[in-house]
Amino acid sequence: MIELEVAPKIAKGPAAPRPWALEKLPPFPAVATRLMQVLAKDDVNISEVGRIIAAEPVFATRVLQMANSPLFALRRQVKTIGDAVVLLGLERIKVITMTRAVGDFIGPVLKIESLRRCWQHSLAGAILAEKLARSCQTGADVAYLAGLLRDIGRLALLVKFPGPYANLLVVAGDNSFDLMATERDLFDIDHCHAGAWLMEDMQFPDELCQAVARHHETPSGPFDLVQLIRVADMMSDALGFGVLAEFQGPVWDEVLAELPTMSRARFQHDPQELKLELAAKIQSWK
Repeated sequence: MIELEVAPKIAKGPAAPRPWALEKLPPFPAVATRLMQVLAKDDVNISEVGRIIAAEPVFATRVLQMANSPLFALRRQVKTIGDAVVLLGLERIKVITMTRAVGDFIGPVLKIESLRRCWQHSLAGAILAEKLARSCQTGADVAYLAGLLRDIGRLALLVKFPGPYANLLVVAGDNSFDLMATERDLFDIDHCHAGAWLMEDMQFPDELCQAVARHHETPSGPFDLVQLIRVADMMSDALGFGVLAEFQGPVWDEVLAELPTMSRARFQHDPQELKLELAAKIQSWK
């Protein structure tokens, strides 16, 4: 089993003033951030978790729809929030609720094809992170969440500035510009730093904050959650789920080489079959 170490804390978030590009963002679903804070406690009250979700009936209904969607492929139908908490467990509830919340947050801009690709990139990375975590014999649900949220800064920027961000993607793709450098040129912040600020502001667990802030960094030290999310991000590009439509992703075998030897041996997935699986699950998103 690989121990996914947490990287040292970095300066981020509310310790610094809110970046101008993140001012007056549409609100992230409060039920999701509240749930994350409750689930971070050592003595989680299961009844409280159910009450938090059920207090927002429309959101609760959408969580149940998500729980029963092909995206998660559960073995039995979940009919109530109470059933979901008991049958699925707290970690899985966290995963499903956060997927629904992030999807609702960016929902208004998903009609723009280039921005929809950003959401598909996030979903693909989450699913791949979960699979990689199983190969590394570590927490799959935490890895899924880290993969889902890794680009929360980009999603926030495209929600706030849908037109400019769509144009940024076109310009970066047509001219082979570095995407993060182009973000900094336009918004004075890249999506990793924007995401780190938001995650800290919403008081998400530090291991998730680290994955959001550092998943594009050159790896160093033991293979940890940050590196796992970096590999999941690269895999999503290699399989054709990159943010830029014309981007030539990395070679699959080169991505696999980033994994520890034992984990790589356990990751027995044919890339073409995996691509079809991801496409089907992402297509099921509503």
